Formats: sequence, C-alpha cells, structure tokens
Amino acid sequence: MSLERQYRELKDLQEKVRQREGKNWSRRSLERQSVWREVLLSIPGHITSEPCLVRDLSSRGAGIQLNGLTLLPTEFSLSFDGFRTTSPCRLTWRQGDFIGVAFQNTDRYSALVKPNTKPVLR
Repeated sequence: MSLERQYRELKDLQEKVRQREGKNWSRRSLERQSVWREVLLSIPGHITSEPCLVRDLSSRGAGIQLNGLTLLPTEFSLSFDGFRTTSPCRLTWRQGDFIGVAFQNTDRYSALVKPNTKPVLR
C-alpha cells in the first residue's frame, strides 16, 4: 500500500472518530491543507540538501515527512522552488520520521495555502 493511500485512510479514520465523538480535537490554531509536495531542506553548515515531502500546509507551518533524515537542528531552511528562494523554519515537534515546522516568515506562504480547496497532489 502506498504512503499516500495510507495517509488518506488515516485521515478518513480520524474524521470518523471526530464525528463519533462529536468534537474537533485538533491542537492546531489554523486548519492545514493536505498537500503532497516535494521540498528541499537545507541544514546550516551543510553543503547538500535533503529532499522531503510536505504532507500538510498552513500559512504558519507545515507537516513534513523526512525520508529517513535522523539528525535535524531546531532551525533550518526549506525551499519549495529548487532554491530560487528559501525560508527559515523552526522545528516545533517530531514523531519518528514526521515533523512539524513553524515558518519564521508567515506572509510568504499565504499564497500557497488556498482555503476551502481539495488536497493538492503532486
């Protein structure tokens, strides 16, 4: 089963649980848009970049699949466009190979997040 399919099934299951409990139990202050978008992660002091997968996105942060990256500093940069531009990020949480980041310049990502749209698959 593909990672994308597993993720969708998990989201469906979470929604069923929310409906059964009759409440929304998300800890996030803003709703995130589901996306499947490749990004490059740049660690300060390293010459190479690490490819990662953004799985959900808001104007303030993102959920990112690391693809096996084990060591990660608390501050690093992400590029959505092959390093034409980069944006500093701060690690907010980590659970195995999945991390949550906060964008330090939130205005830059407002254009990437479209409210009330279907998930973008890339």
